[in-house]
Amino acid sequence: MAAQLYSRLRGSSQRTLDVEILLARYPRLDEQELARLIETFPALPLIDKAVITADEQLSERLAAFYRDHRRELEAPIAFLFVSLILPIIAASAALWWLLG
Repeated sequence: MAAQLYSRLRGSSQRTLDVEILLARYPRLDEQELARLIETFPALPLIDKAVITADEQLSERLAAFYRDHRRELEAPIAFLFVSLILPIIAASAALWWLLG
């Protein structure tokens, strides 16, 4: 209900609407639909994820989806490490060059 009201007010993207439709049918999805949901859900804007979480009808299915597919939804550790370490190295090098 909340997701539908929010969708009307904001004008959700097609990707968000697709995720809502797939979640409404979860776990009765075929392999292609499940793969599309796993691929698409992490790319949703945070506000859309919050609205889906607050929706009475979708929140239980979302919880089951997370429980069943948590590993596929998590960001790889190597990506997080590189994303954090490269800016630190660049900032340190810039400060060393400017101050040294």
